[in-house]
Amino acid sequence: MTPVTKTPFRVAVVGSGPAGVYASEALLDWSDNRDPSGRGIVVDLIDRLPVPYGLLRHGVAPDHPRIKGIARTLEGIAADPRIRFLGNVEFGDDLTLDDVHRFYHAVVFSTGALSDRRLGIPGEDLEGSYGAAEFVTWYDGHPDAHPEWALTAERAAVVGVGNVALDVARMLVRSPEQLEPTDIPEHVRTGFGTNTTRVVSVIGRRGPVHAKFTPLELREMTKVEGVTVVVDPADLEYDDDEARTLRDSDRRVGQVCTQLEKWAEAQREAGHGSADEAEAAALAAGERVVRFRFSRSPVEILGDDGRVSGLRLEVTEPAGAGGRVRSSGRTEDLQVEAVYRAVGYRSAALEGVPFDHDSATIPNDSGRILDSPGGEHLPGLFTAGWVKRGPSGVIGTNRSCAVETVGQLATELESGTLPEPSEPDPQAVRDLLTDRGVDLVDGDAWLEIDAHERGLGEAAGRERTKLPGRAEMLEVARASRSTAR
Repeated sequence: MTPVTKTPFRVAVVGSGPAGVYASEALLDWSDNRDPSGRGIVVDLIDRLPVPYGLLRHGVAPDHPRIKGIARTLEGIAADPRIRFLGNVEFGDDLTLDDVHRFYHAVVFSTGALSDRRLGIPGEDLEGSYGAAEFVTWYDGHPDAHPEWALTAERAAVVGVGNVALDVARMLVRSPEQLEPTDIPEHVRTGFGTNTTRVVSVIGRRGPVHAKFTPLELREMTKVEGVTVVVDPADLEYDDDEARTLRDSDRRVGQVCTQLEKWAEAQREAGHGSADEAEAAALAAGERVVRFRFSRSPVEILGDDGRVSGLRLEVTEPAGAGGRVRSSGRTEDLQVEAVYRAVGYRSAALEGVPFDHDSATIPNDSGRILDSPGGEHLPGLFTAGWVKRGPSGVIGTNRSCAVETVGQLATELESGTLPEPSEPDPQAVRDLLTDRGVDLVDGDAWLEIDAHERGLGEAAGRERTKLPGRAEMLEVARASRSTAR
């Protein structure tokens, strides 16, 4: 049993993206309003990167209209003095599960998902075949991303019909001038100056009623200057009962289909008899094109001399309820020089933490970690975010997900069954990391990095310019420590 003590509960949250920050918020809310012991709580927000906010900083397109508002929310939460940021700490190497038990009552793993799912088709390893996460982390200035990206394909395909696919397609047709106000690092800005992309095809295996876009994200495509969106009117015929029902009864689906129908109607009013005509006319007018191609399933990435030269698509047709499709027996070869797969992200396993490789998630029951799928609960271990439930929902979904997890954690704290950590002194974990040679970035050092990036941005007339890599971030952090001495 937990002895009576005035020492605050100590919780580690591994992963400082939206799920981790929302979990920290929920822990403080429980402490302030529902903790019967009155002990209080402190949270160490631990991340492998020198900077916080995970997906928000390194997984969302920089032209996203709502980034700033969400960022301010997370910053406000993390500014609470009961939350301590410990960055540049690799769980499993710098800090182990055994260490966590020494320093904390409980731990929440919220490490997200930034590995790409594969298509499992021939040609996937050709040069010019990419996972969406590779591209996203590059343009978002992830400190570990390779600094160069070849934007030399005039025609590209994006496989997938979710918001990530829209982000990738939209960024591929952006001009460097349009990205000037954003916070991308200078090497990314330079990279977009070499962009030769003219046509991006967005490929969906099923029809438009089964696309996972949110209407807001889809409408963002209309705001990209110099871009024409092309839709094949035949894809909008909704020629099975399920499609028609979804189109009329589901609000989100209806809004998505309405936007696609508006683009198709604009083509008709312009006198274009087909999607091919509309694409050719847009290119002749100097526009870039984003073209949606539904009911097409990739079966092979074609290559020439080791590079992508095309994408073979199998035309599909409805095959019963639940959006199931089957091959129509027809294939099409699409000429492209790059293929981006945006068919989902996978989380990575953490050393010593159970992991379900089939679902790429930590097995859990409402956030309580299990020793195996459907197995026994492991006391003091919890999970939240994509590593808990898979890559689903929008950023805000992580808040309710984190609240559910913290509800389970609070039950264990209230029960008094969790052992007291043997080394509860907050300095103890810092001393351990120092002894292990970790170049720790704490909250003060992060604020120096933040101020430095804002200064770079101000000099260029924008809010922020991200530093280009881990080394540059650590250099600023070290300088802040030297100044503090």
